[in-house]
Amino acid sequence: MQDNDNSSSHSSEDYDLQINDTIPYYESFHDETINIIKTILKEPKIWLDTGCGTGTLVKKAIKHFNNTNFILADPSVEMLNLARSKLSKQQQEKIKFLQPIVTSKISLDDDLKPDVITAIQAHHYMSRDDRFKATKIVTIF
Repeated sequence: MQDNDNSSSHSSEDYDLQINDTIPYYESFHDETINIIKTILKEPKIWLDTGCGTGTLVKKAIKHFNNTNFILADPSVEMLNLARSKLSKQQQEKIKFLQPIVTSKISLDDDLKPDVITAIQAHHYMSRDDRFKATKIVTIF
């Protein structure tokens, strides 16, 4: 096992295999998030996933939202690389990957204002002050 390369307790390469051992029903977070968005917005134009990890949420969501463009951000370059490899070239046509970045530092052009912002299991690793900063920055989009 390699040194930890992200904020979770699992190395990036092991994350998908081990997350359910740490958080039972982890996949339900993704499924229910998709269901809520389908109910409320039907088809968002832009979706920002601020802690995209290995891209599992977006891989699932892209199947439900044909006209949605996704922006993926994560502070871990390893997680972003895994997300890129997980998502097919066809799917990546609808995805913009940001450089490794924490949520509180994300800045988007006016034409990239998201209708949906997710951070599933991402911000709880932060200190209280950093969670406040992360939440505050996403409210200005």
